[in-house]
Amino acid sequence: MHEVVSAVPLAGFKLLLTFDDDVQKVFDMSGEFTGVFEYLKDPCVFNTVAVVHGAPTWFPPEGLEVDLCPDVLYRDSVLYIR
Repeated sequence: MHEVVSAVPLAGFKLLLTFDDDVQKVFDMSGEFTGVFEYLKDPCVFNTVAVVHGAPTWFPPEGLEVDLCPDVLYRDSVLYIR
């Protein structure tokens, strides 16, 4: 099981994720804006990402905490090449 230790918003609704094994990956959120994630289409909201308990998390104004599963992110992200 993996945990995210850092999540940095990038252009194009991508997240630069650093995992607990020091691997850095990029996850593209641009195709994920349905259901509870719809409000993240606003870049100002998307850019408020924080890491809470090892997962990228957002706190929308409506008061519902939304997070992403770190294991799914690890599996579905691409390796970050500097």
